[in-house]
Amino acid sequence: MGEVTVTRAFIENFSGDNVRFLAEAFRHPGDHGGQFSTGYRFPFGGVGVITPFNFPIEIPVLQMMGALFMGNKASVKPDQRTSFPLEQWIRMLHYCGLPKEDLDLIHCNGPVYE
Repeated sequence: MGEVTVTRAFIENFSGDNVRFLAEAFRHPGDHGGQFSTGYRFPFGGVGVITPFNFPIEIPVLQMMGALFMGNKASVKPDQRTSFPLEQWIRMLHYCGLPKEDLDLIHCNGPVYE
């Protein structure tokens, strides 16, 4: 139940207008005149998520949704013994309007994947 609670809180946090803060840049002044630190957040491209068996929803959903929120394509490889909950999550995303080409689910065991 804790895993579902954390996942729900994550999704609630990014519902509405909060996703725009993922790409927010920052700038901090340094110790000397003209010195500063600047950080930019951009979507970089494809994201690979390989997740363990003991968190079949929380880890893959948080990682892949963060990638999708930023406009990246995600390839997710859960443990083959516990991939059913994630498959159902992805089916729900497709039902809610996620384009099928934005996310790949890889269902196989480790040696086959290698």
